[in-house]
Amino acid sequence: MLIAVVAVLCLPASHAQEQEDDAQAVALIDGTVVTPGADPISDAVVVIRGDRITSVGSNDDVTVPDNAVVVDVSGRYIMPGMVDGHVHFFQSGGLYTRPDVIDLRAARPYDEEIAMIEERLPDTFRRYLASGVTSVVDVGGPMWNLDVRAQADTARMAPTVVTAGPLISSVEPDEFTVDDKPILRFESPGAAREEVRRQVNAGVDLIKIWYIVRGQGPEAFRPVVDAVIDEAHGLDTRVAVHATGLETARTAVEAGADILVHSVYDRPVDNAFVQELVAENVLYVPTLMVSERYGQTFAQTLNLTVAEHRIGQKDVIASLFDLQVLPDSLLSDRMRRMIAQRPAIPSDSVAMQNLKAVHDAGVTVVAGTDAGNIGTLHGPSLSREFELMRAAGLSPAEILETATVGGATLMGRDDLGRVEAGMQADLAIVNGNPLDDLAHAFDVDAVVRRGELLRIESLLPTRAEAPVQQQLNAYNAHDIDGFLDAYADSVKVYAYPNRLQMTGTSRMRDVYSQLFSRNPTLFANVTRRMVQGTVVIDEERVRGMASDGDVTNAIAIYHVNEDGKIARVEFVR
Repeated sequence: MLIAVVAVLCLPASHAQEQEDDAQAVALIDGTVVTPGADPISDAVVVIRGDRITSVGSNDDVTVPDNAVVVDVSGRYIMPGMVDGHVHFFQSGGLYTRPDVIDLRAARPYDEEIAMIEERLPDTFRRYLASGVTSVVDVGGPMWNLDVRAQADTARMAPTVVTAGPLISSVEPDEFTVDDKPILRFESPGAAREEVRRQVNAGVDLIKIWYIVRGQGPEAFRPVVDAVIDEAHGLDTRVAVHATGLETARTAVEAGADILVHSVYDRPVDNAFVQELVAENVLYVPTLMVSERYGQTFAQTLNLTVAEHRIGQKDVIASLFDLQVLPDSLLSDRMRRMIAQRPAIPSDSVAMQNLKAVHDAGVTVVAGTDAGNIGTLHGPSLSREFELMRAAGLSPAEILETATVGGATLMGRDDLGRVEAGMQADLAIVNGNPLDDLAHAFDVDAVVRRGELLRIESLLPTRAEAPVQQQLNAYNAHDIDGFLDAYADSVKVYAYPNRLQMTGTSRMRDVYSQLFSRNPTLFANVTRRMVQGTVVIDEERVRGMASDGDVTNAIAIYHVNEDGKIARVEFVR
């Protein structure tokens, strides 16, 4: 059931209130409400009018209004829509998106990468909602970030977007060969002040400083930092700072930074620094996963969550394995050695230790992923960030608070982040209790975005090639859980045309787990794909399978059922 509720935001407040009062009520009944700082409410009723929650409580305490549209969510959990507090829409999450890190413009020109990002933007928006993420904060990019925000504001299926403009930086990479640059270098405090005025007048929500220290101490760029923060604060605009070293972060906070958009990575934080964060109410966005994902991509040891495989953009994920097929001439010797050796990429233990320290001291922590960077996907990447935050020692309830109340604080909103009367109706309805297992937060049945109920099937319509590409991506990642998630439990696998080889995902788990374990360089790429309704036919080249020599050519015929799962496979060799 889809409930269309139109909010005319440009009306005077009294007219908007009248419209909300006149809107038909929607009642979510018989679910369990999970909201920060409160006990869960079983057999709950959540009443929504317009874009606002009007009442929340047990079905004994809340009366469903007459003529309300009633939506039964029994067996499910109603939680606040989440906020990803650190994303970049000018980056895709794919291999070609940061030419300043790995320059592959000879394979995909940068302007082509940007064009693809812009074209898939509506799909990117839907991936966030399908992940239970109803708001995002873009902490810096080209001025077309403002167009992104405008598109999100007017789209039915899009998160709320808060955005910064171009990063005011001590360095400016040459590889961003576009006119509307995401990063601008400034040496003059006066010129930096002028840039702040330009961005604020254009309508940015935040100013971003990229405080990069290379061979110099943080004091070298301090005059520009001081000028930017002073000018922004004079214009009632907060300043977010990228400062990943302890002394650089300390200097940024001393200068008046409002937000640190990364954890401190280089060494453990000291008590003086932590107490200054508390005293100055500085927000702390840890982004624990982003460096891990760069390393895993370059080593070709990607370890995505099942939610990332299922919800993430399949073509973006596929691009991360292009290092296996790109010409050697495009890769450095170091990169080729990493791919050959496939070293394990450890999580950043210092960043995790520092997250725990600042959180325990009372610093407001905001969950954020740095989505858009290589290997960090738009939409479901919070699922991996949550795993790392949990490993750092935060409880599920504390982690959810960072992605709801914490995110709302970063956005400057006091009407988001809780399931309470008076809050904006941004909700996620999920199939399991996220307090028991944070993975349930990404098993989304529906979201409510500004009062409108959007079912998962409307956000991610079934496309036959989606599960086929998912299982191929997971095959190349040697990820058995992501691989099997694309298959129906009762799948049947045949040698063409009808010689049954195996039945069910349990049997597939045994077979493919051994295959992945015994063949560490196993890799498949599709040379040709045909889609005919619910049938996908792939011509595949598989290498790294020890029993078959260097390369095996095969044809796989996949039959996808109405639930979007692969129900039958026929292999032709």
